[in-house]
Amino acid sequence: MSLSILVLSAVLVIDSNVEKIPAYAYQDRDDITEVCFEVPSKLKEIGEYAFLGCTGIEKIELPNSVVKIGEGAFRECSSLKELSFPASVKALPKYVCAWDSALTTVILPSTLQDIGSHAFAYCASLDSISIPARVSHIGSNAFSCCTSLRHIKLPAMMKELESYAFSECVSLESAVMPANRNMLGELIFSGCRNLSRLTVMSPVPPTFDCNSFIFEPDETELYKNCRLLVPEGKEAAYKSAPGWCLFF
Repeated sequence: MSLSILVLSAVLVIDSNVEKIPAYAYQDRDDITEVCFEVPSKLKEIGEYAFLGCTGIEKIELPNSVVKIGEGAFRECSSLKELSFPASVKALPKYVCAWDSALTTVILPSTLQDIGSHAFAYCASLDSISIPARVSHIGSNAFSCCTSLRHIKLPAMMKELESYAFSECVSLESAVMPANRNMLGELIFSGCRNLSRLTVMSPVPPTFDCNSFIFEPDETELYKNCRLLVPEGKEAAYKSAPGWCLFF
C-alpha cells in the first residue's frame, strides 16, 4: 500500500489504508504539529527514523494496529510531550524517543517485553515511568540523562539490565531492582548523585559485567550517601560481594 497523506493546518493525517510508513518519511519536517490516523487504521509498521527531527510535533496518537516501530522513529521530536504505545507493540527499538526533551508522559503497554538501548536517553523532562511486569530486558543507556526522573522500579521478570541504563539521571532518588542474580551491566547508576535508596531484592548478590560496579570508581561519595537495602539475613553476603561491598 502506497503512502497517502494529507496535511491540513500543520496536522498530518495518515490515510486509513496505509500499512507502513517508510523509513525517514517525514524527517526534519518542522511544520507538522500533530499526527493523526484515519480509523479504522491498517497501519502495522512505522519505519526507522520516520519522524526524526520533527521538532514541531506535540502530539501523536498511535493506532492499535501498529505492531512494529523502527529504530529512532520519534527521535529528536523535541516538542513531543506525550506518547502512548499500543498493546500490539512487544518491543521498543533503540533511540525510539531519544532526545525528546519535552516528553513528560510515556505509557508503556502491559505486553511490552523489551526496551532497546538509548530508547529514552536525554528525555530531560521525563520525571516518572512505569516499567511493565513483562519487560525482561533493558538495553544500554536506555534512560541515560533523564535528568528529571526521580524513582524507578524494575519488574521481577527482568533478566538483563545493560550498562549505563540509568546513568546521569541526576534527580533519581530511589531504585528497586528485582529478585534475580543475573549479570548486570557496567555502571548502571553512574552519575546518579542524588540516589539515596537502592533496594535489591535478590537473596544472592548479582554479578556485574566486566567486574564492574554500580557507580564509577571515582564516585566513592555516592556509596556513602546511598543506602543499600537487601533481603533480611543476606547482609553478610552483600558485604563480601564484589561491587556491593563498596556500600557503607
